[in-house]
Amino acid sequence: MMRCSTLTSLLLATALAWALAATPANAEPAADDVLALDNVHIVEAEHNRVSVRRCVRVQGTRIATITAAGEPACLRGAGAVDLQGRYLMPGMIDMHAHLTLGPLEIRREGEGVVMQALPDDDIAEHNARRLVAFGVTTIRDPGGDLAAAGRYKARLAAGELVGPESFHAGPVINNAELPGLATAARSAEDMERVVRAQVQAGADWIKLYTGLSPELLKAGIDAAHRQGRPTVAHLDNIAWTDALAMGLDGIVHLMPLSPDLLTPEQRAAWQATARGGTFSFFEWWEHFDPEGAQADRLVAAFGQHRPVFDATLVAFHAAFVQDRDNPYKDDARRHAHPRLLAHWNEWFTFAIGWEPDDFQRARAVWPKVQRMAARLYSTDARLTLGTDMSNPWIAPGISLHREMQLLAEAGVPTARLLLAATRTAAEALGAGQRLGQVAPGFEADLLVLDGNPLDDIRHTRQIHAVVLDGSLLTTTELNQLTSGIGSGGAK
Repeated sequence: MMRCSTLTSLLLATALAWALAATPANAEPAADDVLALDNVHIVEAEHNRVSVRRCVRVQGTRIATITAAGEPACLRGAGAVDLQGRYLMPGMIDMHAHLTLGPLEIRREGEGVVMQALPDDDIAEHNARRLVAFGVTTIRDPGGDLAAAGRYKARLAAGELVGPESFHAGPVINNAELPGLATAARSAEDMERVVRAQVQAGADWIKLYTGLSPELLKAGIDAAHRQGRPTVAHLDNIAWTDALAMGLDGIVHLMPLSPDLLTPEQRAAWQATARGGTFSFFEWWEHFDPEGAQADRLVAAFGQHRPVFDATLVAFHAAFVQDRDNPYKDDARRHAHPRLLAHWNEWFTFAIGWEPDDFQRARAVWPKVQRMAARLYSTDARLTLGTDMSNPWIAPGISLHREMQLLAEAGVPTARLLLAATRTAAEALGAGQRLGQVAPGFEADLLVLDGNPLDDIRHTRQIHAVVLDGSLLTTTELNQLTSGIGSGGAK
C-alpha cells in the first residue's frame, strides 16, 4: 500500500494553495490525516442508485464515518473538500494486470533460440502510476515474476512510488518454460514442487495454463488448495465445464476454445480448416452457437461453481481491429511504456500473420462474443473485470474503462459492471472486508466522478479526484502521474 511520503512531491504545492484558500482564519486547524469529502453522492451499485448528498470522513487510511452533508461532526478538525454534488465510488480493481511484465523477446542460445518475457521494474512503476491516475487502486497480476512483485510491494510500503495495492500469481504453470512468464510442470510431483515454491515466494494465486493435460490441471488445483491458495486458469483444449468440475476457482479470457464445447458436426467443421494459434480467436467462434446447448452448459456451470471470471474483451477487440487506426492504439501511444509500445509496433501482437480477410472474419464473430459475455455476466458467478494489461495495445488504467464500455455494449447492466469493478473483485481477492465499498471501516481507496456512472458507464472516465490510502489526489496530481514526472525516466 502507498505511504504518505510517496505523494510529497505531488501534493505539497496543491495542499498549500488549497489550505490557504479553504481554511477560514478562525477555523480549527485540520489534522494532517483527517479528510472530509462533503456534499457528495455515494454510488450504491448494489441497489442501482446513488445516495442523497453525504459527508464521508476519512481518518488515516480508513473511512471513519458517513453522515449527512455538512454535518459538523464530519467536518470538525478535518481537511474539508466540498465536492458540490459529485459522485463517490470505491476505487476500481483490475483483475488481470501484468504489472511487471516486460516485452516478449527471442534470443539465441547456442544453436537454438529462447523466448523470454523478463520483468522490468521501470515498466512496473510506469504502469502503477497510470493505473492510479485512471482510478485503479487495486490489481491482481495473474502471472509474473514473484521477485519483481516483491520489489514493487517493498517500494510501495517504503513510500518510494505511487501505485495500487497488488495481489500476485507467480509464473504461469505450463508444459514448457518461458523465463519470466512460465514454469514447466511435467508430472504431479513437479506440480507439487512448483506450487509449493511459488507459495513460499509470496504467490497469492496459482495460475495454470493451456498446455497442461487434464491430469496435471487437476494436480495443480489440488496442490494449490493444499497450500491454501486459489487457482485461476487460461484454458482452451480443456473445456471450462470440465475444469470447474475439478475444483478450479477462476477462469480468465472469454475464449473457451475447446473442441469439447462444440457439437460433433461443429467440431469436425472447425478442425478441418483450423490453423491454430490466435486464428482460433475467431475460427472457433465461427462454429460455436452462443444460444446453443453447449453455451447452456457453460452458463449452467458458471451458476453452479461460481468461478472468479474476467473476460478481457478489450485484449481481443484490440486484435480484431488492429488493421485499422483505433482507440486502443491511441491509448497505447499516450500511456503504454515506450519499451512495450515499440515492441508491439515492431512485431508482437495477437494478430501476427493475419490477412485482411482474417480481420473481417474476426469482426464478424464479435456479436457472438458479446452475446456469450452477456449470458455469463448474468449468472451468479463471481464476475470481475480484467484487461490483460501489458499485452499488445492494452495500456494501463484507461483499458479498464474500455473493458467496461465493451461489456456495456454487449448488454451487461451498468450496476453489475460497477460491482464487478469493486465489491465483487474485492471479495474474490479475499479482501472484501476492507476493500470495494464506501462504508465505515473500509480502506479509503475512492474515486470521485463528475458524472453519475449508473447513468452511463463512460462517466467512470470523468475523474475529478482519487483517494488512495486516505490521500486525496486532485486532477493536477493525477495529470502528473500520467506525465511521467518522477517515473524513473519513462516519459
